Amino acid sequence: MPLLLLLPLSLSGQAKYAGELFEFPGDARSVAMGGAGVTSTHEAATGFYNPALVGQLHQPSLTLAHREQFGGVVSADLVAVSFKRPSDLAVQLGLVRRGVDDIPDTRFADTNGDGILEDDERLVPEKIRYFNQREWGVLLSVARKNQTGWHWGASAKLVGQWLAGELGLGLGFDLGVWRAFGRTLSLGVMLQDVTTTQVHWSTGRWETTAPRVTTGLRWDFTLPLIRRAVAVEGELTSRLDGQRLERFVDLGPVNLGQVVLGPVSVMASLGLELALNDNLRLRAGSATLYPFTLGAGLSFKTFSLDYAYVGDTRAGVFEPTHQLSINLFLETLGTFLETG
Repeated sequence: MPLLLLLPLSLSGQAKYAGELFEFPGDARSVAMGGAGVTSTHEAATGFYNPALVGQLHQPSLTLAHREQFGGVVSADLVAVSFKRPSDLAVQLGLVRRGVDDIPDTRFADTNGDGILEDDERLVPEKIRYFNQREWGVLLSVARKNQTGWHWGASAKLVGQWLAGELGLGLGFDLGVWRAFGRTLSLGVMLQDVTTTQVHWSTGRWETTAPRVTTGLRWDFTLPLIRRAVAVEGELTSRLDGQRLERFVDLGPVNLGQVVLGPVSVMASLGLELALNDNLRLRAGSATLYPFTLGAGLSFKTFSLDYAYVGDTRAGVFEPTHQLSINLFLETLGTFLETG
């Protein structure tokens, strides 16, 4: 991707992209369900989806995830850990990274080197330089254990971005609430960038990410004939940047729709999980940004392994996305290793 195409995304002050690193960091379970996850726990990655559920985890865990997008052009990694603490607070710490390597810098690669590509000029391969783009994010989530009724939690996040020799740093905060209604229905609400997230670039430019709200419902039930557990999760995310989705063209009829009302846009996601037995789960979903998602998960006492496949959003222009994640249940794993 030429630098001239990348600069408008990160350096020109179009803040609607500034907080994107934390939008879809997730684990493969959520990705396979269309990105829905505000009403569910995700082991050590739970704070990325809803910090209110951090206190619901039964033991400390370590989550590792890797994603390949656009045929490997964009890669992303997640490392998160939840801690065992004797206090009434549950704490999680997460690190997410996304990067693009070997981006062509064509600003002065035209024939006469003045940076303006005239009709009678061409790019000179020997003049093209290459650089890398990196984004890093750190998330600290806290919630009180053993809450009843409405559960709450909060996260603080630090953002670092490097592009074409320039550095951007930002700080933001998220709030989450969750409540179960009986054994089958639960509600989750996640308010991201609640005070806005300000990213300050070394160029002197400031970028501001507006708050966005995700509201989700989860329904758990059992199929009557085959007696298999099913979970359905649906979410709506609203934001104050209605033009954001213009870069996703030709989403296709299979995508969940989007609603844009002036500066407000609403995106939807829907996911389904079927438990074939205690160890194996199959998943599928769809979202405004994804035509369809598929995945599977294996769960054991000491670890779980999940895979997600995301279909191409632009009818064959890009390769599909693949994501793997593994969760290690540290307390159970420690006991297993001690007993041999």
